[in-house]
Amino acid sequence: MWMKVGPTAVLALMLSACDAAQPAPRQDAGPAPIADAGVDAGTPPPFGATTTAGITTFRVWAPNASRAAVDLDGERLTMTPQPQGTFAAMTASPVTRWRYVFDNAHERLDPYCRQITADRQWCLMTSATPYTFRPFTKPARNEAIVYELHIGSFSTAAGMAHGTFASAQAKLPELAELGINVIELMPVHAFGGNPNGWGYNPHLFFAPKPSYGTPEELKAFIDEAHRLGIAVWSDLVINHTDGWRQAPLSCFDGHCPNGAWGIYFFGPGPYAETPWGPRPNYTEPRVTEMLLGSAKQWLTELNGDGFRIDSVSNIRAIDGSGTTPGGREVLVKLNELTQQHGGLSIAEDLKGYGELTKSKSAGGFGFDAQWDGFGYDVMNVLVPFADDDRDLGAIERALKGGYNGDGFARLLWTENHDTVGNGGARLPTKIDSQNPESFAARRRSMLAAVVLFTSPGMPMLFQGQEQLASGGFVDPPAQLAAPTARGLEVRAFYKALIGLRRSEEGLKHGDLQVLHFNDANKVIVYKRGETLVILNLRNRAYTRYDFGVPMGGTWRVRLDSDALEFGSDFGGGQSGSIEAIEAVKDGQPFTLPVKLGAYGAVVLTR
Repeated sequence: MWMKVGPTAVLALMLSACDAAQPAPRQDAGPAPIADAGVDAGTPPPFGATTTAGITTFRVWAPNASRAAVDLDGERLTMTPQPQGTFAAMTASPVTRWRYVFDNAHERLDPYCRQITADRQWCLMTSATPYTFRPFTKPARNEAIVYELHIGSFSTAAGMAHGTFASAQAKLPELAELGINVIELMPVHAFGGNPNGWGYNPHLFFAPKPSYGTPEELKAFIDEAHRLGIAVWSDLVINHTDGWRQAPLSCFDGHCPNGAWGIYFFGPGPYAETPWGPRPNYTEPRVTEMLLGSAKQWLTELNGDGFRIDSVSNIRAIDGSGTTPGGREVLVKLNELTQQHGGLSIAEDLKGYGELTKSKSAGGFGFDAQWDGFGYDVMNVLVPFADDDRDLGAIERALKGGYNGDGFARLLWTENHDTVGNGGARLPTKIDSQNPESFAARRRSMLAAVVLFTSPGMPMLFQGQEQLASGGFVDPPAQLAAPTARGLEVRAFYKALIGLRRSEEGLKHGDLQVLHFNDANKVIVYKRGETLVILNLRNRAYTRYDFGVPMGGTWRVRLDSDALEFGSDFGGGQSGSIEAIEAVKDGQPFTLPVKLGAYGAVVLTR
């Protein structure tokens, strides 16, 4: 029974129990009376450590433990058993660091602690002063320009072996200048392995990776991003945790018979494991409470703006097959929570499962968008050497893709951490492994970028893509190098392309009409609103290439990938305006003549 009493009474009760206890260590002390100051009777305090009016209350779920204590850096505070397998204790003494001890020997970190020591042995008490965030308006789904960023390798301060929240924050103005308005952070919650690893082996869901920085530094990073007009998403990994047996949640309360992983995970059977580690038990309310609490923390305490949910196919199912008990329910609740706070929620599923982006009312999961196979389709067309073999139809299908009739229900990319990592490579390297800065590598990867930023959907870059970065993405990844001279030219191209995407209303909406499709020449022309996009997938230049358009008058050249500012060895491109000719072409009443570079792209607007 949780008593509703004032802070003074709570302190008196606690001190009375302490007076009767033996001197430190206090593992043999009688249980301190537990009370909850200032909440309704019958309502327990939150899990973790909560400080109110100078009194810190600890609460933990450990249903298989006979005894529990809080280790306060060598001094033990006995916890009192409570209903539903929980334990609680209080202290009026200042708390610096703590961990739990079950049955006098089994030590574990608090799953709800907000900060841990670098050696992963202790939880640290965080600042009691709330962070004051500046106001921020999140970009709408159809306006998002996403940048996947890995804190450990994006930017490194002098004398540091890897990146931190602070070093990444210093480089945020460069992303704002490029036109980025959403950052998708690769996992930053505490994970195992290298101090700057990928992060897809989570240990805890509330504390940031200590090598990246403190919670206050993460808040400062997000706040500075907001000042620059950039939203921040978290890559949330709830389909598995680290497969290390000593990971904080593994065998949490000391009970894990027959090879089981303990109370936070499914027991032995088909749902117990993923290829990367144990799967959380989504049918256990205490587990889903923790996972959803972490999401709420990102949206409220940290002021984040949304999520990329890793491997949804292993939450709702087993690699997309069948149904994982409770998986759908936790995903629906997570999406509802995100949308209640004005955020966006993106599924990485890669199974083409349209139900993910249907609304809950329509029987779906309620995701705003999902990672799409678009990038693989575009790579399959543009990577091979032979121009004759390029499937122009695959480009058209990629352009017109979507889920449930919604092209913006897709997050699109041509590079991401999985395609560059896992034995993969950057797109220019895939095109020309001997020279990723060759004409073909640059021009065909730039063609892919034009398709990316002019398709209905949410375009995403992987860090360094905009500057022609080379090399793979291993674990731990190498630091992102400064751009070469060619890389700076390519960056100018991406900046111009992103500027078009953000300024042209036709590129922010879902309508797309193919006006010209010439498989022999490998040229396709499509229209979005009053924006025309011309793509030439052959290594052949045209001083004049004609195609039909529905409207006459003057068309303005907004981008030509053949411009010298994008490559000093390019053909020069065209600028200014083009007058439509009143002559039927492609079933349209007008004809537009354009200059078209080899592997070139031209964007025109009215």
